[in-house]
Parts: sequence; structure tokens; C-alpha cells
Amino acid sequence: MPTFDLATGRHAQVPEDHKVAERLALLQRKGLIEDRPVVRFDDLARVAAMEAAARVGNARDFYGFVNLMKDGYQYFAGMWVPSGADGGESQATAVAIAPADRFMERTSGWCVHTADRRKALPLKNVMDYPRWMNRAIHTLGARTYLGAPLIHRPTGIVLGTFALVGQETTDWSRQDVDMVKRYADQVLDYIEALPDVTPPPLH
Repeated sequence: MPTFDLATGRHAQVPEDHKVAERLALLQRKGLIEDRPVVRFDDLARVAAMEAAARVGNARDFYGFVNLMKDGYQYFAGMWVPSGADGGESQATAVAIAPADRFMERTSGWCVHTADRRKALPLKNVMDYPRWMNRAIHTLGARTYLGAPLIHRPTGIVLGTFALVGQETTDWSRQDVDMVKRYADQVLDYIEALPDVTPPPLH
């Protein structure tokens, strides 16, 4: 739930991360603690972005993210960056993603709010939420957002989000929300099927 800041008398802009230790332990157990791209997640981000663009008739395509929350930052273990963000180039392949582009501080973006809500968050126009203004608007040219939390079903721990970000305002429908939740479920299916990693022995 959003955290009330006694110093300002308002709700904090970014909710507190109360489950970071439990989440990191689970990511460690599943071999996902290292900041590295996961091919399966990149593929899902790409397919979801293209499906969303086709559903809503968005000529600019969408960014797609499988966002794993770490300690104080977010890591996009899955990411799709549309080529031709201005609509002038082929959208068939993603541009090369620089490793640094897969990181975002916890104070940016809308995924921290999606994770905190523990339910999908559709934002038709992110500019309608001035308290959530951040560098994602400038870096990605973001105008719309749709995300769903990745809630590890055996434990209830929120690992991150599956999210789409677009450069045009978008009237998200109930079917669109169901779509992003379907992709989140596919990510969870993959994570939950991963074998537990045996920790190294203590010396």
C-alpha cells in the first residue's frame, strides 16, 4: 500500500519496499539474482509489444518489459525496444539494447506502483498523473502505460512486473488488461519451473 510520509503530510511518491529481502532470496534461489538478460523474457516482451500495437492500432509500437525488482533499482531482464520509434523504420526487429538501458532507478517509471498495488495498472495518459512524473517520460517518450505484477504464486512474493509503454495515449480495454496479465502468467510459469539453485557451501 502507498506509504504516508509524516514529514510532508502526503503519501510518498514511491511506496516503500518492505519485501526486498524475501524477493532477493527468491530470485537468488531461482538463479535470477544476477543482472543479465533472459532470452525467453526478451521474446515475450517483443511478442506482447507487437500484439498490443496490433490490438490498439498504434503505429509507433510499444516498449515491452519484464521488470525484476532488485534492491533500490529495477532490472529489465526482458526488454523490447521498437525500432523506428517515430514510425519511419521497420518495426520487425529490435534495436541493439545497451546493457545500461536495462537498468532504472526505483524512483522512475510506474512499475513500482503496479507492484505495490498487486494488480494491473492501465494508464491511458501518464501525463494525467503529475506526482508520478519521472525520467521514463523523457527517456522513453512515454505517454501510456499498462503493467501487471509478477506475483510468485507459491509464496505471494511480488518479483516485479510485466509492462508495456507507448508513445501515444491509449484507451486500454478490459481485454488489453487481460492480455498483459496473460503475459505476466507466462513469465511466472517460466520462473516457477526453474530448478532451485544450490547455494555454494559456506567456508
